[in-house]
Amino acid sequence: MAEPMSAERFLDRWQNFRQQPQQVAAIRALHNAIAWLEGGNQILDEQAPWARQFSQKPSPAPTPKPLPKKTSNGGVALALPFFDQTNDGPDGWRHCQCSSIAMNLAFLRVPAIKDDLDYLKVVLRHGDTTQQAAHAAALKELKAPGRFISSCSVERAKAELDRGFGLAFGILHHGPVSAPSSGGHFIAIRGYDSTGWLVHDPYGELDLVRGGWARQGQGAGRSQHYSFANTNPRWLLEGPSSGWAWIFSS
Repeated sequence: MAEPMSAERFLDRWQNFRQQPQQVAAIRALHNAIAWLEGGNQILDEQAPWARQFSQKPSPAPTPKPLPKKTSNGGVALALPFFDQTNDGPDGWRHCQCSSIAMNLAFLRVPAIKDDLDYLKVVLRHGDTTQQAAHAAALKELKAPGRFISSCSVERAKAELDRGFGLAFGILHHGPVSAPSSGGHFIAIRGYDSTGWLVHDPYGELDLVRGGWARQGQGAGRSQHYSFANTNPRWLLEGPSSGWAWIFSS
């Protein structure tokens, strides 16, 4: 009795197809044999499941994100791109959370996110840019990592950075560091060293001691160093594990 050909052996023949005359003739013979089978027309249908799967384009392999670089004094630095929220039009002053998240998504090479305007368009489909729920819905639509927590600590943030993931911190940016006040502001955290956070601030350079802005716009917030001493009191308002943060690890 003839032994049925295994799926692996059948696949091996297809993998060795070189359009040689005898191979083409054999495939035509196989097609005719299938056509004569009961139900053969369904097998040879252009929309048959096997035919559609065979014609699908393979998903491109994700490009790995850059690895963190060690700083000279024991910290890490990630190559997050910088996006300036003041370039986002008349409402750009409200887009700090949007721009800070977008820097992290672009760093992680999330498809379709090349700058903060790409991400802004998605967020606006789900609500206001100041709402965490709108961002959560936007990230879900993008199938991108990211979740908001209100219990981040210095240790948790450093651990994320050590693993190669940036963060977005929510801080109070008005009032003196001894008594920070007013509405919130988001900054992208791209690393740390022995004395502070390595930051991309989408609005400008903060005056961390007195509050407000030392410089605004025109890329002033790129690659800032915000000291632990003057940033953490604006971030950890209710204790060492009370920081608002977007994290992007799985």
